[in-house]
Amino acid sequence: MPSPRADRHLRLYRAALVLYPRSFRSSYREPMLQLFGDCVRDVGAKAWLRAAPDLVRTVPAQRIEAVMNRLHLSSGARVVALALIVLGAAVVGVGFGVGFVPVIALAVVAIAFSQRGLFTPVLGGERAPLRHAVVQTWWAPVAALLGLAMLFFGVGTIFEAHNWGGRVFGSALLLTFGFGMFYGLMRRPFARQSGNALILITTIPCLIVFWVVVPTVLALVVWAGVITSGFSDEAAAPAPS
Repeated sequence: MPSPRADRHLRLYRAALVLYPRSFRSSYREPMLQLFGDCVRDVGAKAWLRAAPDLVRTVPAQRIEAVMNRLHLSSGARVVALALIVLGAAVVGVGFGVGFVPVIALAVVAIAFSQRGLFTPVLGGERAPLRHAVVQTWWAPVAALLGLAMLFFGVGTIFEAHNWGGRVFGSALLLTFGFGMFYGLMRRPFARQSGNALILITTIPCLIVFWVVVPTVLALVVWAGVITSGFSDEAAAPAPS
């Protein structure tokens, strides 16, 4: 029989599981309670050191997944929805004065965990040579230009930011988005959906800086090009030699 202290931990964890969607709770609630109860009996309150980060990571992921499943989104619509979620999170962050950099980072991490099946093809497989990836479609040179701009400003931020947080975190995120843009372009001929998702999401910093007109306009061009080009993962035509 669990001790009163262990029972309190278990009741608190049971209440926290309400944050998950109902469909998820119906399948996994009891096994998760059993596992947490075993951990509490073994290590006491230290069980929360594992449970709390898991809740923070998986609750948003399962909520996003539940909404998309409920809406019966097609694969293409799901890609666009992912990008809109990140864009919406960034806009909210700017509105509340938090800044879009940390909000974008958190949103991308949450979405990457929730949609691993969409992003997994990006991590492996063939990649088109960069010189071919940049000219694969009419909007690809614009996307490459934005990727190059993010790399340029990522390097510049290291020297120009007014604090070490901006120099380290801000510059690292810009560099990651810049490289991600080129990587998405190189993978797109072989994994259209995941390549498009990466391109859309890495374009978002350029959409947010709306007071600098040119990057926003170019980002909108890229979004229009990606959405109108479709999301079929049919085999790509051989790249020119």
